[in-house]
Amino acid sequence: MKTCLSIIAIGSLILTGLVSAAPQSKPNGPSLTDEQNMSLAALRSYEQLWHTLEQLDRSAKGEFVLSSAPRVSNTGREIPVVTIGSGPRRIMVIAQQHGNEYVVSEAMIELARDLSSNSKESSAIRDALTLTIVPRVNVDGFDASVEDAFGNTPPWRQNYDPFCVTGPCPAFYQRGRGYDINRYHSFIEDSPEVDPYVGGPNPVPESVAMRLLFDEFQPSVVIDFHHQGSYVDAEGKLITGSTMWPNATSAAEALGVVDQFEDGVELAKKVVSVMATELDQYGYANLTLYPGTTTPGIARNAYGLLGAGSVLFEMRGGIGTKGNGYITKTAYSAAKAVVAAMADGTLFDADIAIAENLPPRGPGIGAPNEEAEEVE
Repeated sequence: MKTCLSIIAIGSLILTGLVSAAPQSKPNGPSLTDEQNMSLAALRSYEQLWHTLEQLDRSAKGEFVLSSAPRVSNTGREIPVVTIGSGPRRIMVIAQQHGNEYVVSEAMIELARDLSSNSKESSAIRDALTLTIVPRVNVDGFDASVEDAFGNTPPWRQNYDPFCVTGPCPAFYQRGRGYDINRYHSFIEDSPEVDPYVGGPNPVPESVAMRLLFDEFQPSVVIDFHHQGSYVDAEGKLITGSTMWPNATSAAEALGVVDQFEDGVELAKKVVSVMATELDQYGYANLTLYPGTTTPGIARNAYGLLGAGSVLFEMRGGIGTKGNGYITKTAYSAAKAVVAAMADGTLFDADIAIAENLPPRGPGIGAPNEEAEEVE
């Protein structure tokens, strides 16, 4: 009864406040210009993604398990999951919850490739850690052979669930298309499959799959990779990435989990500090804080409410083929730095002041006098 009341109370708070606006429909991933269509052609399709991971599985030199997530997508597609290592410290890295934010999935494949090698460093990491990687959560929103109710085809932000075309639709639902996966992670400790806003069954199988993986592997750190648009800092320099830790403080208070939430926030800040320190050595990397909202069903907040050091990392998006290599390298380097620091223990001694002193994200290039809509 207490859990049910908590869900209803928190859901009501969100739906009458932050979520009372029209469901989010403007994607923060890249729009499909001609150059970006070329970029898509250079990325792995669903079938190619599985083929690459199967090849890595066959050639891996240590503990490497390729499996499917606990739920399939609405078109029946399996979501690939890679588990590397068998050490006691646990970390989970996911990418591409939004189907049109696609280059970060390539970075996760490179991370899996690196850590499956026979190098001394990778072997030591596998001994120290159990790492769970989900390179592409939204398999339908990237390249499923489907149309929404208005004839549009992927890639798009949402999953594929075009049941609501007329009348009121659920929160964070794009009419005639599907749900924003990154709003429907259950943050209720004993209810991994509950709709986080109104109770009842969670209607988003991909979100349920990630929560069930979290419950199965119990990671102390979760990193969620996305793309944002193009922004500049206070000096007018392009921002290559923005990051943030959990900030759903009101939900933590309502749920009575303030202590574990604050512990997760502190660990998340250490993760951000490790990322910032690593990327500071690259001349092309420019990291800022992301202006994240407090919606508790966002992965960054949901897994923070469950006690994990949960971090969002938003790569610059929509820059086409020429920039894909930089995006991939930056996301890979950020994730690898955290994995290595967690393996050797230096993560836990990181200075959180580095994270707290990151500059705020500046305005979008297309709107120099105001920030773009926040659509994590």
